[in-house]
Amino acid sequence: MRYSAFISYNHRDRRWASWLHRELERFRLPKALIGRASPIGTLESKLPPVFQDREELAASPNLTESVREALSESANLIVICSTNAVQSRWVNEEIRAFSALGRRDRIQWLIVPEADNAELSGPAIFPAAFFESDGEALAADARKSGDGRRSAFLKLVAGLTQVRYDELRQRDQTRRLRRLLVLATAAGVGFLMMSALATYAFIARSEAVRDRDLARQKTVTAERTTDFVKGLFEVSDPSEAKGQSITAAEVLDRGARQIDASLTNEPDVKAELMSTLSEVYIGLGSYRRAEALIGRSLMLKASNPETRARQLAVAGNAKALQGEYERSITIYDQALAQLQKSEGFAGSPLRSRLSIAKAESLASLDRFDEADQLIAQALKIDTKREGVNSIAVARDLEAAGLTNQFAEKYVEARAQYERALAIRIRAQGQLHPKVSEDLNELGTIAYLQDDPGSAERYWKLSLVRDQKVIGPDHPDLAATLNNLGRVLLEQRKFAEALPLLRRSAAISLKQKNETHDDMAFIFANLAMATEGAGERGAAETYFSKALVAAEQHKHRLLAPILVDLAALQCRQKKFPKAIAMLDRALPIMAATYPDDPWRLAWAQNTRGDCLLRQGTVSGARTLIRASAPALLKRWSPKSLYGYETRRRLLAVSRR
Repeated sequence: MRYSAFISYNHRDRRWASWLHRELERFRLPKALIGRASPIGTLESKLPPVFQDREELAASPNLTESVREALSESANLIVICSTNAVQSRWVNEEIRAFSALGRRDRIQWLIVPEADNAELSGPAIFPAAFFESDGEALAADARKSGDGRRSAFLKLVAGLTQVRYDELRQRDQTRRLRRLLVLATAAGVGFLMMSALATYAFIARSEAVRDRDLARQKTVTAERTTDFVKGLFEVSDPSEAKGQSITAAEVLDRGARQIDASLTNEPDVKAELMSTLSEVYIGLGSYRRAEALIGRSLMLKASNPETRARQLAVAGNAKALQGEYERSITIYDQALAQLQKSEGFAGSPLRSRLSIAKAESLASLDRFDEADQLIAQALKIDTKREGVNSIAVARDLEAAGLTNQFAEKYVEARAQYERALAIRIRAQGQLHPKVSEDLNELGTIAYLQDDPGSAERYWKLSLVRDQKVIGPDHPDLAATLNNLGRVLLEQRKFAEALPLLRRSAAISLKQKNETHDDMAFIFANLAMATEGAGERGAAETYFSKALVAAEQHKHRLLAPILVDLAALQCRQKKFPKAIAMLDRALPIMAATYPDDPWRLAWAQNTRGDCLLRQGTVSGARTLIRASAPALLKRWSPKSLYGYETRRRLLAVSRR
């Protein structure tokens, strides 16, 4: 069979599924067992592949064909049992489907620890399908009150291979003892060699002490990090929560307060923890909290240059996400300079991560050649070090896609994002936040390629994932809401678009200033939707805010915003202001969109409409009729721009 096992789990237990998948893939059987017959075939040093990831089933009434195929090609089914699994329809369906293949006896059950399941058993942690057989089934229990993680894992391996657990456990212990013996022997040999080379050792003493201290520091940092993370989630104690639900942000805020008040004598450890916590804040979309925390961390006197580089990397990321791209580039350069001082610079994963972060900020400033050079370097390093299908390569491809998108190389950008998306799904599953981000970018590219159907499809897929995974207040959700609202807006579905766009703006303004470059697009869309809904006063306010953001960043939407605001002012009979805006917009539009003739045509068409409202019929007729063909070639009659163009044509024909 193709797979030694299929792991069935609820998505809330993905961490356990990923741990189990990783351990099974890298586990090596003792040499004495190699060659034995087993349900998974003749045993070799490593187990055959294990199937973990499956397609997202939320919208499907049945198991997908690919899942059924994977089940049929799996020698065993491993079910991760928990209170989450009990609530999962799909875990039960997979158990029943596997049992229907006549392999009920090849199902392995693994109970995993949860915050409050130490004493639970029976229906509380086993899926309903567990009880649909008269046969007796034994489960491996990874809880401390059960077998413990290592013993439970070995019990699973024993079940998969039909090797006696005691034999496997004894050989596992023997292997570990042998490793210790090898280490002890090596230490003894090393001692003799060091004695024989005492002079050399004396000369190299300072370097050895430095290496030892560095290793000790890393060990201490890891221990402190583990203790800190454990302490963070003590807040889940019901007595402390006092009946209230505890959010991730509240847990992080509690952690930030703990860090500020502790580890004063260990600045490097404290700096690492503050950097990690700041990155988690960023992941939750709390950019300002992240910036404040990392700012405090930079005041610490950290001695390790790699630690300092990591702090600066997070600080640069916080700036970039708030639209301060020039400042972020300066900070990334400082981080790279610090990293170069570290002994592990050449092989540090932080090196390519910093290069990619800097490249994305450069691309946001239209410095595409510089960005491309950095991305190519990072891609070469990451491909060699981690492989063509690694997460690091997916990140590099996303940066390349973003740069090409900004450079209007949409075909290249779409291919790079599609490749990155495939890597992400395979490595991290359908519900990973980066999968949603890639879908969102693919929607944007499809939209820019005049493919609104694909754009709407991508954005709806992204929205479903965002609402499941990142929560209701994340900036990435705001971007998806804005994009989907824009597509609906262009179909004149104002009532559907307006709540999406309002929600997008509200989320964005929690983390971004009104003058952030992203707000130019968000405010402009919201203005058009509110005007379409008949709220002209609110529309003018939003257009004005969009204009301020666009002017500050020399945004490519500056001319379209000027034109749409001028159109509104014409309808309000503010003709001098409207004409002045159109005069300003025309040359900018021609320079910004040389390959989009409908853009300039829309500006001319709007000027014609303004003239018509003033009573200058002849000039209006000339402009509207001359510009209409380019607009109607690009937009359907029922679209926002197509509908308005036809209305204006009809209006001049009647005068």
